[in-house]
Amino acid sequence: MNRTGVIFCSLSLVVVVFLAWAFYPLAAMAPEKLAGWTVPVEPETVPDINLGEFGKVSVSELISYYIENPPAPPSKGAAPVREVRFQGC
Repeated sequence: MNRTGVIFCSLSLVVVVFLAWAFYPLAAMAPEKLAGWTVPVEPETVPDINLGEFGKVSVSELISYYIENPPAPPSKGAAPVREVRFQGC
């Protein structure tokens, strides 16, 4: 690598670290808000969820539906469910 490349890479790293240091306070979450998100709540206190054409449904109804109708296990001889992962462009 020539001298120009080393200078460019070094300055690029310095600029990125400076930008991260400068913008971190704007992106950081307040400790009070973070503490509020880590405390579990009762399902009845969560507002209803809008499911489009199904309308608004309460969280307790969604939980009871999932308990009564669990996902079906794959049948014998069926192809395994393909795991979908984002792999970039």
